[in-house]
Amino acid sequence: MKLNKTKVRYILRQNRKGVATEEIARDVKVSQRRVQQIIKEYKETGQEPVLGEKVGRPRKPFIEKEAEVIRAAHARYRFGARLLETVIRKQFKICISHNRIHMYLKAEGLAQEDLKKQKRRSGFVMNESTACRLGISTGMNGMGLISRFA
Repeated sequence: MKLNKTKVRYILRQNRKGVATEEIARDVKVSQRRVQQIIKEYKETGQEPVLGEKVGRPRKPFIEKEAEVIRAAHARYRFGARLLETVIRKQFKICISHNRIHMYLKAEGLAQEDLKKQKRRSGFVMNESTACRLGISTGMNGMGLISRFA
């Protein structure tokens, strides 16, 4: 996030001085529209806008029927969320995403977070076409990378 409390205060202070929004936007390195939004919110509420709260999609509340179905399926099969998703869809004729199933299982104490899966993944993946463009041979049947230049 580019904006913080200091930058918001700066935007409001510069606005009170009469500086153009274009110049303020250039100074804090955000869009002119974002500067206008902050100024508008300040004028409507009379308080500095709070950043980073209530962002994203609102959470869907727990539904007891879903919880019962998940409890029953888990008690019978002892599967994880990914497999339970297909079992529930076929047997109970209800579509519940595996992420939501996992959320229910965590709330019941039947599943835990795997810390190894919490790490951010690298954005770059070497596939065969990328390797070809870089002049790298993928070897026999695409198994492993062997550089032509090594």
